[in-house]
Amino acid sequence: MNILYIVLRFIHILAGTFWVGAAVVTTAFLMPAARAIGPEGGKFVQFVLGKRGMSKTISLSAILTTLPGIAIYWIKTGGLQSAWVFTSSGSIITIGAMTGIAAAILGGTVTAPTAARMEALSKEMQSAGGPPRPEQLAQLQALQKRLGQAGLWGAVLLVITVVTMALG
Repeated sequence: MNILYIVLRFIHILAGTFWVGAAVVTTAFLMPAARAIGPEGGKFVQFVLGKRGMSKTISLSAILTTLPGIAIYWIKTGGLQSAWVFTSSGSIITIGAMTGIAAAILGGTVTAPTAARMEALSKEMQSAGGPPRPEQLAQLQALQKRLGQAGLWGAVLLVITVVTMALG
């Protein structure tokens, strides 16, 4: 094993562990608790995801998992040689690679932009100085629902990825 492969695997595993853990904790615990608390829960989520940088850290961990993962897959398959890809181990890892990439795409195209829009809307509502307008509240609820659904799908995809990678 060469040093590049070892470094890629180290980054992939470390970042992937954080990414999956953050996705599961956010989806299973943080968001449901924030919804149960009400308006103060929204402020808490805004603080954790925005001001504390959790959203950006999750995005970075997704990138640091996916890009080295693609490189590892390329190396492991000998440049996508079907002789390895279609073995039982190769097929299982291929499924995991596909679900991991799908989770990254979902995060980049739905989850992150939705979270950013929620943060911007929350700031807009707070800076208005008065109670939020009904259309703002409706938009916030729609964004929360979208974020919750995307988060759930992302977490499911990542759990499938972890299981398949462990089995492969």
